[in-house]
Amino acid sequence: MSAAQLLAIVEVPRDDRVRCQSPGCNHPVFRCIHVVLEAPAVRVYGSECFKKLFLGLPVASSMPKYTPSEGRQLSEEERRLLIENTERLIQQFEAEYQAELARKAALSSARSATIQAVLPSPLVAPKPTIIISEATRRAAEIQAKQAVRAKYGVDPELAGWRGLVLSEMERILNAYVA
Repeated sequence: MSAAQLLAIVEVPRDDRVRCQSPGCNHPVFRCIHVVLEAPAVRVYGSECFKKLFLGLPVASSMPKYTPSEGRQLSEEERRLLIENTERLIQQFEAEYQAELARKAALSSARSATIQAVLPSPLVAPKPTIIISEATRRAAEIQAKQAVRAKYGVDPELAGWRGLVLSEMERILNAYVA
């Protein structure tokens, strides 16, 4: 009995009570019906029989796998399954449980994708350092000064134009390396 697992706590209408399956009990129950897996069978117990049978065992204080601890009201179809084929009802609960897990995983994944779209992307790895000879740099600087002189009609040697020359020089060198 120590391998028992509390699967669900359910409730049915008072007029549609079910029978407790505890040995020698057979009382009608409608609230706090404990559905327990006792390998290989799934059994249904009233709350008092459940307490007596599992007193001191971990299952007595465990949370149900498929329902809230306060229980779940069964539909007419589910009540019929509880009586006729309890294992089938548990399969239905398992399917609902797995669908809910999948829904939560999809929601979490969508939330993560949204957060990733909002957050700035990680820094791109820097380009590898390329060694450019001094002669190439001088040639690029001469070409950059000529381009600034032609484009803006100014003397690139005068104060204030050095930044523009360096920018043009960088563009030339990048084109050279690419």
